[in-house]
Amino acid sequence: MYFSSRENKLLKLLLENKNGIFAQDLQEILQISKRTLYREISSIEETIQPQNAQIINDRKTGYRLIGAKETLNAINQEIQENQEDVFDNVQRQSALVSSLLLADEEVIVESLAIDFSVSPTTIHHDLQQVERSLAEYGLSLKRKKARGIIVEGPEEKRRQILSNIIYSDVNEYEFFTYLAGLSGPDEKKQPANFFLRFITPRWFYFAKQAVLEKTNRLFIEVTDNQLQQVITSLALSLERISNDHFVVEENANVGISPSVKGLAQQIMSEIKKQTDLKITDSEILFFSRQLEGVNYKRPQNIFFDNFDAEISYQIRELIRLVSEQMHSDFRKDDTLFYDLLTHLSAAFKRIDNQAQLSGNPLLEKILTEYPKLTEVIKQNLKQIFTDHQAFLQDELAYVVIHFAASLERNPVRKELSALVLCSSGIGTAKILESRINKYIPEIEHIEVAKISQMGHIDFKEFDIILSTIYLPDFSLPYKVISPLLLDDEIHEIKQELKEKQFGNKPVAAKDTVQNTQNDFEQVYEQMKVANELLTQFSVKSVPTQQTLAKTLDIILEELEGVIIEDRKKVGELIINRHKLAPIGIPNTHFALFHSANTYVKKPYFAIFDLTRSVPILGMDKKPMELTRLLLMLAPADMTETQERLLGKISASVIESDVDIQTYQCGDEEAIYKRISSLFIAEIKESEEE
Repeated sequence: MYFSSRENKLLKLLLENKNGIFAQDLQEILQISKRTLYREISSIEETIQPQNAQIINDRKTGYRLIGAKETLNAINQEIQENQEDVFDNVQRQSALVSSLLLADEEVIVESLAIDFSVSPTTIHHDLQQVERSLAEYGLSLKRKKARGIIVEGPEEKRRQILSNIIYSDVNEYEFFTYLAGLSGPDEKKQPANFFLRFITPRWFYFAKQAVLEKTNRLFIEVTDNQLQQVITSLALSLERISNDHFVVEENANVGISPSVKGLAQQIMSEIKKQTDLKITDSEILFFSRQLEGVNYKRPQNIFFDNFDAEISYQIRELIRLVSEQMHSDFRKDDTLFYDLLTHLSAAFKRIDNQAQLSGNPLLEKILTEYPKLTEVIKQNLKQIFTDHQAFLQDELAYVVIHFAASLERNPVRKELSALVLCSSGIGTAKILESRINKYIPEIEHIEVAKISQMGHIDFKEFDIILSTIYLPDFSLPYKVISPLLLDDEIHEIKQELKEKQFGNKPVAAKDTVQNTQNDFEQVYEQMKVANELLTQFSVKSVPTQQTLAKTLDIILEELEGVIIEDRKKVGELIINRHKLAPIGIPNTHFALFHSANTYVKKPYFAIFDLTRSVPILGMDKKPMELTRLLLMLAPADMTETQERLLGKISASVIESDVDIQTYQCGDEEAIYKRISSLFIAEIKESEEE
C-alpha cells in the first residue's frame, strides 16, 4: 500500500477518531474543499479495498475507517513508516507549480502549507516566484477571494511545464527502474519519487509499452534521457486526456515532418487498441511536436526531402569559427559535424516546445571544465543561429560535449619535451642535441643535463628521458642511446613518442582470413563507383536561358538516355527541391543542385558555368548571383557506397574556405584532383574500419 502526504494525514485522523469525524472537521483541519475531500477519500478506498477495509460515512458520527484489526494495524504501520517528502526551495516550488497545474479547482494557501509542511508565509513567497515563471509561458495565477488560487491558461503549456518538471526531478536510473516494475495496467505500485506520483502508474505502463515494446526499433538509437522525456510526455498526456483535459492545436501541421507525425500516429494507435481514451487529431499533433525534439540519428543526406541545407551550412560555419578561435581544426572530424547536425536539428524543436528546465549539475560541470571552449561556442551560436537566441543552458552544454568529444577523438598535437642525460663533455652533448633536432622534430624542447645534476631535476616535466649511460636503480622509464644517436635508436624513439604525442591506442588486429573476401569486394565496389563518377565528371559552359528551369533543361538534355531517362521529370524534381530550401553557398556564386529519383540510372556529378548570372537565394536566405551550377544526381535506390561517395563530395562543398574557393574558381583539373583525394581517403578509411 502507498499513500500520498495528504492521504497519510487523512488516514491518521480517521485512525485517531475511531468513533467517527465529520466532513466539515476534516476540511477545516486539512484546509481542503469538500470536493477535494471526496477525491482523497475515493483514492484511499481504491487502495485499501483489496485489503478488505473501507471508509464509511455515517450521518450521525461522520467518516469512519473500518476493517479487520490486522488490516487497520497494517495501515497504521504504513502511515508511521511513510515519512513526509523533504524538499529544498527549488524542489518545493517545482512541486507547488505541479500541484497547481493539475488542480481542477481553487486551492487554499493554508492547504498547500500543510501539504508541504511549511508556513503560509513561505507559500505566499513561493507563489510570487511561481507567478512570474508561469507568466513567461502564457499562464496566469488567479486569486479568487474566499475560494483560493488556481492556474488559468492553455492545456498544452501546462503539459510542457509539467513534463519538464517531472523529467528534470527524476534521474534515468530511478525512472527506468520504476517502469520496469510496472507489470500491467492495473499495477498499484506507487513510486518513491514525489514527482512521479503526479501520473497514475496505469498511464506510465501504457506509455512504456507503446514506446519501448511496440516501436522499439524506431527508438533504438535514442538516448535514455530522451526516451525518458518522450515516455513522461506521453504518460502525462494520457493522464490529462483521461481526466477530460484536451489540447487545442491551432496551427495544425506547421513545422511537423511527415515521418514524425507518422510515428506519433503509430504510437497513439497502440494506445487506442488497449484503452478507451478519446485521442483526437489535436492530441496526435501535440505529441508529434514533442517527438520533433528527439535525436533519432536519422541519416543525413542531401537527397532527402527533409534535409535542412541551411542548418547544415550553419553548423559548418560554427565548426569553422570555433576551429579558428580555439586553434584546433575540428573541420576534419565528420563525426562532430553529423552529431551536431542531429543534435541541433532536434534541439531547436525542443527549445521551441519546452519550458526552461532546472540546471543539470553534470552539464553545469561540463561548462566549468571547458570555460574557454564554452565561451567561444556560446558567442558563435548567438552569431550564427540568430533565430534561436534563447539557447538553453543545458543545450549549450550538450554542444560543448560534442566539441569536447571531438578533442578526445582527435587530440591536439602535444609539444613533447626530452631530457638528455649525458656523461660526456659539452661537445658530445651538442652533437647529440643537434641530431635530435634534425631527425626527431617531434621533440620541441630538449634539455641536456649532466648526471651530477640529476638531484635537481623535476623528471615529471619531460615526456621522455634519454641517457648515454646505464642508470642503475633509476626508478623512472628511460632509454639508453649512443652519443651519436644511431638510426635504429631514432626509429625506436619516434615509435615511443607517437603514442605520447597523440594518445593513440593500439588497434586490435583484424581477422584477416575471415574478412579478406568481404574487404576486397567492398574496396572493389568503391573503386568502381569512384572511377565512374570521376570519368563522367567535367566542367562545361552552358548558355543561360530565360529561366533557371530552361537552363537546367539544356544541361539535362545531354544526359538523357545515359544518366537519366526523362529529363523533364528530373528537371521538375530538381527545381522543386530548389524551391523547397535555399541551396546557394553564401558569399559565393555557386550552388549545389541535387536530386535522387527513379528517373536517374546511375550517380553523376558535374559542374556547369553559366554565361549569365541568375538570381537565387543562398543557404543564409540572402540573395546571390548564380554563375556556376554544381549538379549531383543519384538513383532512388542508390547503394551504400554510392551514397557515401556522393556524400563526401556534397560535404566538401562547404567543408573549408579552401574547398569553397576550389569549387567556385577551380578548373576541371583542380576539382578533379580534390574529388580524387576525397575518394582515396574514403576508401582508406573503410579499409581501416
